[in-house]
Amino acid sequence: MADVLSQSQIDALLNSLIKHDDAAENAVADEIAAQEDGKKVKEYDFRSPKLFTREHIKLLFGIYENYARIVSSQITGLLQTYTLVELLEVEEQKFYEFSNALPDSVLLSVIDFPVRGDDDEENFMFLDVAKEIGFCTVDKLLGGTGKPLDEDRDYTEIELTLLENFMRGVVGIMKNVWFDYVEVTPRLTKLETNARILQGISPDDNVVIVAMSITVNETQGRMNLCIPASTLEVVFKMRAAQSKKNARKENIEAEMQRRRNILGNIYNSDLEMRGVLGSVLIPAREVVHLEIGDVIRLDKTEDSMVELTVGESVWFKGEIGLSNRRLAIAIRECLKGGKDS
Repeated sequence: MADVLSQSQIDALLNSLIKHDDAAENAVADEIAAQEDGKKVKEYDFRSPKLFTREHIKLLFGIYENYARIVSSQITGLLQTYTLVELLEVEEQKFYEFSNALPDSVLLSVIDFPVRGDDDEENFMFLDVAKEIGFCTVDKLLGGTGKPLDEDRDYTEIELTLLENFMRGVVGIMKNVWFDYVEVTPRLTKLETNARILQGISPDDNVVIVAMSITVNETQGRMNLCIPASTLEVVFKMRAAQSKKNARKENIEAEMQRRRNILGNIYNSDLEMRGVLGSVLIPAREVVHLEIGDVIRLDKTEDSMVELTVGESVWFKGEIGLSNRRLAIAIRECLKGGKDS
């Protein structure tokens, strides 16, 4: 005989079915909401944390967006043809991700990047230019139309010499875009055509990749700048120190201006100055009975100087006399608040 479900079992079964239907509806609703929002979620690897904040990346984006505009004009003038350089993205990653993406034969500029005020001479970066752009540039410099080669081959010594002079001008422009932040003097050290012999940085070290698109006539390629984390840390440290120094200077200037404003207000205020011939202590009853013609003997001699007081302090001493038929005092000593100057 088949088992008969109790009422509690039937209720539990119905509740589970209802919960399952609600969960399915919620999942569908979440999926639809996610599609409507269009938000992209990027996985974060906690085993290799990022070294630079979003503000740092945003700063680099602004710097090299300006660099892209300037270098477009620079290359257009050198090649005498239309050139457009656009910044694509700025992203932090591991160095091996950058090096593994490079082909065996490349045009890689090794750039020395000294920062003023830093004693470390190991600041450097790499600039990779696509082969299509390299051969197109050589063809244009030699008087051609600027068409890239169809075959894949290595650069000759003459082509590398031409490209070295060309890249030296491209690298030198970086000094201008960094000028408002830190003072740097980038210079081209050498050109590498083999990506597998790069040294000076570990594969697991963090780097920031500045990806740019370059178009010369109808030829389009990539130009990627690889900046090691050690170089950027020096740059950001010097920038923070410079910003702190500028802020301190601004605070000093603001404090000096505040003092000047206070002194200006004081200089324009009215102060009461009194000339004191002398003083004497007498009983109150004698003061009450004073009459015209009475003589009061002071505590000063006949040839003593008159004291000039500001508030309760004696600032000056002088001699009493006349000026334009008015009583006057000629200042002979400056005491400045009761002390000898």
